[in-house]
Amino acid sequence: MEALLPLLLLIAAQDILTGVFGAPSIVATIIASQAMEPRRAILLSTIAQLIGPLLFGVAVAAAVGKEVVDSNGLTINMLSAALVSTVFWMLFAWYTRIPSSSTHALIGGLVGAVLAGLGPSAIHSGGLLKMILSLTLTATLGIVCGYAIARLCYLFTQAASHRANNLFNKGQLITAIFLGFAVGSSNAQNAMGITTLSLLVAGVITKFEVPPWVIIGSAVCLALGNLIGGTRLIKTMGRDFFQVRPLHGFSAEVSSTFIILCSSVLGGDVSTTHVTSMSIIGAGSAEGVSMVRWSFVQRVLLTWLLTIPATAVFAATVYFVMRHILLMAA
Repeated sequence: MEALLPLLLLIAAQDILTGVFGAPSIVATIIASQAMEPRRAILLSTIAQLIGPLLFGVAVAAAVGKEVVDSNGLTINMLSAALVSTVFWMLFAWYTRIPSSSTHALIGGLVGAVLAGLGPSAIHSGGLLKMILSLTLTATLGIVCGYAIARLCYLFTQAASHRANNLFNKGQLITAIFLGFAVGSSNAQNAMGITTLSLLVAGVITKFEVPPWVIIGSAVCLALGNLIGGTRLIKTMGRDFFQVRPLHGFSAEVSSTFIILCSSVLGGDVSTTHVTSMSIIGAGSAEGVSMVRWSFVQRVLLTWLLTIPATAVFAATVYFVMRHILLMAA
C-alpha cells in the first residue's frame, strides 16, 4: 500500500498535465477567432471538463486498463515507470509548445514498461492494434470532418454579410461547451483506467471496476490542470496553423465534438489534441491549402509518430534502472 501512494500521485500529475493540454483543445479556436476573451473561455472549459467525465461512462477507461496489457504479473514498479515516462514526455512537449498527445504518451509508456518487465507475451496485440487504429483514424477523420463542415458553412453563407461572423461566434459558445464535455470525458478516462489498474495490481480491488471516487478524482485533477495551464499551447493551437476566423472555429469545434463523443461512448481511445488539431487543419484547408502553415503541421505529425516509441523506450529504461536500484538495495 505504501508503494501505491507515489504511483497515485504520478497519475494525478499525469491527469493535471492532460488538463493543461486539454485547455487549448477546447478554447484555442474560440480565443483566436475572438468569440470570447481568454479568461472566460478557460473558465468555461474548466467547468465543462469537470462535468464531462461524469456524463459518458467508462468505456475508454476499461479499454486502457484491460485491453492493452495483461494485469497478471504486472507490478507497481512497471506502472510507475510507465507514468514517469508519460509525465516526462508531456513536460517536454509543453516546454517545446508542441501539442503532443497525452494518450499516445500513456499507451507508449505502458507498453514499454510491460515489455521490459514481462516480455511481449504480456501485450494484448489485438487491443494495442485497436488502440493505435482508433488514435490514427480519429485524427485523420478530424481533417475530413473539419473540411466538410467548413465547406458546408461556406455554401450556406456565401451570400451572407459580415454579420454571419456574429452567428458563428455565438455558435462557438455552444459548441465549446459540448467540446469541453467531450474532451473531459475522453481525457479523464485515461487516468481512470490506469488508476483502476493500479488498484487492481495493489490488491485494493479484486476486479476491474472503476470506483466512483476515481471518476470524481480524475475529473477534478483534469479540471485543475485546465485552469492552471494551457496558455503556451493556446497560442500554438490557435495561430500557428493559420489565422483562425469564426467560421473555422465553429467548423473545427463541431467536427472535434462529434468525433470525440462518439469515440468516448464506443470505447475507442482518441488523442483529443490531435483530433482538434486535425479538425482545425481541415477547416483551414476548406478555404485554401495555402491558408495552413504546413511546416508547423509537419512538426506536429512528426511528434505524433515519435511519441509512442519514444515513451516506450524511456519507460523500459526507467524500469530497468528502478529494478537495478532495488536489487542493489537488497
